Amino acid sequence: MVNAGIGEETYGPRNVIAGGEESPNLSNALSEIDDIVFGTLDKLFAKTGVLPSEIDVLVVTISMISSVPSYRLDASVIAVDLVNHLFQTYKNQFAIVVSSESLSPNWYVGKERSMMLPNILFRIGGCSLLLTNKRGLKHRAILKLNHLVRTHVGSIDEAYGSCTRIEDDQGNCGFFLTKNLPKAAAKAVSMNLRVLAPKMLPLRELIRYSMVTYWRNKSKTSSPESGLNLKSGIDYFCIHPGGRAVIDAMGRSLGLNEYDLEPTRMALHRFGNTSAAGLWYVLSYMEAKKRLKKGDRILMISLGAGFKCNNCVWEVMKNLDDVNVWEDCIG
Repeated sequence: MVNAGIGEETYGPRNVIAGGEESPNLSNALSEIDDIVFGTLDKLFAKTGVLPSEIDVLVVTISMISSVPSYRLDASVIAVDLVNHLFQTYKNQFAIVVSSESLSPNWYVGKERSMMLPNILFRIGGCSLLLTNKRGLKHRAILKLNHLVRTHVGSIDEAYGSCTRIEDDQGNCGFFLTKNLPKAAAKAVSMNLRVLAPKMLPLRELIRYSMVTYWRNKSKTSSPESGLNLKSGIDYFCIHPGGRAVIDAMGRSLGLNEYDLEPTRMALHRFGNTSAAGLWYVLSYMEAKKRLKKGDRILMISLGAGFKCNNCVWEVMKNLDDVNVWEDCIG
């Protein structure tokens, strides 16, 4: 557990905690979702004063279960992008994004060591977000979406095969994560930032990078200053807490220090990899530590099977200090 980067107080599926090896069923899957989703919704409505009847759009990101025919999303940033597109057409709307995951049907009970890693990393968690394009509520907003770019690298075989759901020789289903996963993640992030960077970084940094790149290619040498300085346009980095190896790879490729990575490492340690909800645990840590001030810009990096990378930039609209789920962890 220490090597995985997660602690001993994370939340697992009931059927696993109770029996360990029993085969999960639909009841188990729905029960764990009920435990999380409705609690987050109750708190959201109480905190915002918005009534359930006022909600115009509901997007649910629970990718590993579908009890009825539906279109499922597997990343919060994709859901935010969907809502953002709807907001272009429909004005004065309230939208809720509910993010969680269902682990029970996907808990691996076999003996293949290469398929046991997801059991170590993935945990139960969830969150609910209220989004709106009502101009009259601008003064109440805590975050503003500035940019969003989605990238899918499934055409690259190495990336596509880095995270797949398969059966072992005994017919037990589970996720197979390869050693290429950190590399696939870094590749997807790099391709995404090629599109996003010009939108979020100041012109002077883009010019500097272009000049350094030109002379680097001409002289065939490299230096620590040859990469993009993301901190010239971004104050905080909210990285998907998928696992220690992925976090380490992201830190190296983006030139981040331990202060930058602390929120992601702490979210992984305390809550584990909570899939689509993980990013919001990271963001909540920054808020609880009172790091986020009005005007700050946050780069949110979402990773997922496929392989895909969905990144967005949020602008903080007011000083934030809500401890939320970190109340018992941060003094």
